[in-house]
Amino acid sequence: MANVVIPALLRDLCGGSPQLQVPAANLRELLHALDRRCPGFYARVVEDGHVRPELAIAIDGEAADYPLHEPLRPGADVTIVPAIGGGQRETANS
Repeated sequence: MANVVIPALLRDLCGGSPQLQVPAANLRELLHALDRRCPGFYARVVEDGHVRPELAIAIDGEAADYPLHEPLRPGADVTIVPAIGGGQRETANS
């Protein structure tokens, strides 16, 4: 199970929950699992097969431009946050 911090701008989809636990082996599975519990979540986070540019994902405290196939360890901490303007996001491959 991954521990997911839900940003305030998406909590309306999740009944106001600030944090959820979902089973997932990778980021795509995590976002689909969240969508099953919070209908509309996937469409608000993913666009054209990538995490929307106005959002950032941190896995175990490391924020990067992760691909949806990024593996997650059991018990991973995943935080979805609005991206902060003015900087360049690091890619998971760099």
